[in-house]
Amino acid sequence: MSSSPSTSYARTKMTIAVAQIRSTADPVHNLEISRKVIKKAAEAGAKAIFLPEASDFINQSFPESRKLSLPLARHPYTLGLQETAKELGVTISVGIHEGPDSEEEERFYNSHVVIGGDGQVKANYRKLHLYDVELTKPPNEDGTIPPPQRTGESDRILPGQKVVPPVDIEGLGKVGLEICYDIRFPELSMILTRLGATTLLFPSAFMVKTGRDHWATLCRSQAIQSQSYVIASAQYGAHNPKRTSWGESIAFDPWGKQLGRLRSVDDTPPGEDKEVERVYEEEGEFFLVEIDDQVVKDTRSQIPLGVQRRTDIYGVVGENVSV
Repeated sequence: MSSSPSTSYARTKMTIAVAQIRSTADPVHNLEISRKVIKKAAEAGAKAIFLPEASDFINQSFPESRKLSLPLARHPYTLGLQETAKELGVTISVGIHEGPDSEEEERFYNSHVVIGGDGQVKANYRKLHLYDVELTKPPNEDGTIPPPQRTGESDRILPGQKVVPPVDIEGLGKVGLEICYDIRFPELSMILTRLGATTLLFPSAFMVKTGRDHWATLCRSQAIQSQSYVIASAQYGAHNPKRTSWGESIAFDPWGKQLGRLRSVDDTPPGEDKEVERVYEEEGEFFLVEIDDQVVKDTRSQIPLGVQRRTDIYGVVGENVSV
């Protein structure tokens, strides 16, 4: 899509990296993995690097995970990435576990932090929609029905209480912050795009069942409906014997065109499990994407959803939301 000769604004483009790692229960180890993939992406030309949800750790026991979930000013993993961002002069988006200020509170936040190239935290979004589900399982060989797989994120996670306004990143534009399960609630994306977001971020750690059936479709539909870039960095593989993440880090442009994709667990060739585990624990991986604000402008001008909404009939979603 080309811009009109009469265009008066300056066109902006940025090369970004969508990264995929597999976090373990050890934050020190995970910081090392994260730094490696960030440095490789920066060497490849990325000016912003996007990491998954829960990059600091996955599947610690509840008491230990609360001890590790500190406020940002004392959060070793986040402080480590702040040093890396400043050293390389890159922006980093990452999902972490953040402790509340109160030592008495047993739960903690699932947070999405954006760190600028100066090493400072530019924004911190706390996940609004918590993953409380019961997924059915197929019958056993003897025909009996196993109990559903229950996941109760609210048992240990505090829900966020506000929408964070889109963050302005030089060269990239305004980005809207969400996390994983938020992708099933289009209201949040509608609010963020109304507030100016042209890129939506979904750091994630999708489960295998829902990832296989829903993940890519949800990401693409968000891009098309919001007419925004969607950047969805994901956790991949077996974190321990009881927890596996789907993977498939993916990106779409505002028209719904897939710009890049990394492997899911279904893409792992038989017999290569051990090698894949080694690669992901030590290296991680990423793909590069060029973000071009002209694509957003062209898409929104061709299909002008912003002026076609019947707000006179059904109102404005999130009109009175606290930001």
